[in-house]
Amino acid sequence: MLLAPTKQQRSLMPEIEEQQYWLGLHLIPQFGNAKLAMLLARIPSAAELWQEPDERLLRLDLPQKLLRQFIAGRQAIDLPGELDKVRQCGAHIVSFEDPAYPPLLREIADRPLVLYVRGELAEADAKSIAVVGTRKPSKYGWDAARTVSQNLAQHNVTIVSGLAHGIDSAAHRGALDDGRTIAVMATGIDRVYPVENRELAEQITSKGALITEMPIGTAPLGKNFPQRNRIISGMSLGVLVVEAPEKSGAMNTVSHALDQGRDVFAVPHNIFSKTGRGSNALIQDGAKLVMRVSDVLQELNMTHLHTQARIETERVHPDNDTESLIMQQLGADPIHIDVIVRQTNLSTATVSSSLTMLELKGLAETAGPMQYCRAR
Repeated sequence: MLLAPTKQQRSLMPEIEEQQYWLGLHLIPQFGNAKLAMLLARIPSAAELWQEPDERLLRLDLPQKLLRQFIAGRQAIDLPGELDKVRQCGAHIVSFEDPAYPPLLREIADRPLVLYVRGELAEADAKSIAVVGTRKPSKYGWDAARTVSQNLAQHNVTIVSGLAHGIDSAAHRGALDDGRTIAVMATGIDRVYPVENRELAEQITSKGALITEMPIGTAPLGKNFPQRNRIISGMSLGVLVVEAPEKSGAMNTVSHALDQGRDVFAVPHNIFSKTGRGSNALIQDGAKLVMRVSDVLQELNMTHLHTQARIETERVHPDNDTESLIMQQLGADPIHIDVIVRQTNLSTATVSSSLTMLELKGLAETAGPMQYCRAR
């Protein structure tokens, strides 16, 4: 277990040190986001939570089984060693509190706690669209995916896909011709799958990024691909399906997109081809039919402008020190008002009235009985 540094040492730590604590929390076995949210509601800082003495953790008003599972998992992790593995892969960690974390992805309910990144994420990636489809496309499907992706990239739209054979590869290659692309992997950042796309993966790191939430060494297990798909849709303003069967990974990505409130687009396909039935069914169900890149851009620009307007609204600031202090306690995960009272040493009445004002300003929101979080 990593030894706890002194307060003076902690104040001198570079930002990367904070990221290693998020990495540690992410790596605790069988300890998902829901369990971590319970702990982070009590101790919001990853560094402080990781370094909290066992005896103090066990006094928290949480199930003892959960607390002991956390303590045992924490003790088994060689944090400097795990961070070194990441660096040896030429990657770095981006936690959901990092400014570089994709802003749209931060909004989804089951956002990844951390991302392993090779290459660089950019502010321009806030205007992204996912392009997905079958691994065995026709020439028409391949050409459509590559052409539309290239044209979108020319309009400064980042293309997001899954690095698979077929439509994914066509989308990445089209984007690389004239812009940025991001590949979301279902494996560890050190394992490119399929192996035939290693060269493509290297090209992507120079004009975009490879990202994954899977730990170093994770093999291409089937269960991880649907989990990966929520990230593809989650970090995009919309999902464009180019040639997909009715039951496929692409349709799974669409399902996530609909749950996340993202736009869905589809390129029409030959009605006699099984590989395009999913795309055509989406159009029947109301997906935006795409025949040219302007069909995407018109919808995308409206969605992007709406997102930008919301971001501008969120730039409202607290009016006083009390509101600022309370905002420091609020994060993406819900926290009980009693915890805020204890952490701020303010009265319950003061905290309650301030939270009401923060809600009116769009800075905070109710997340359950007496539970609050930052406004999404």
